[in-house]
Amino acid sequence: MAHFLAVHYESSTPREMVEGRWIALARERRAIWLKTWYNFDVGKRYCWWDAPDRQALEEIFRDHEIPWEEIIRVEHTTPAEWASRED
Repeated sequence: MAHFLAVHYESSTPREMVEGRWIALARERRAIWLKTWYNFDVGKRYCWWDAPDRQALEEIFRDHEIPWEEIIRVEHTTPAEWASRED
């Protein structure tokens, strides 16, 4: 599966409502929700998913009535992967 970041901006959605959706998303089988970085003060979330494609995430978000700003296919790296490499 490919990696994706979904960007959600819901400044007027109550925190309890957003958190309530997380139970259903954690049980989702069409894609795997890996992690979310969030700032409820501004209503912004960045969600890391593994999914077969972007369309699968769009379908999930529509089914759960979750708006999104952007869905971006990404790759990732860590400092540990680079620390031992020679210059």
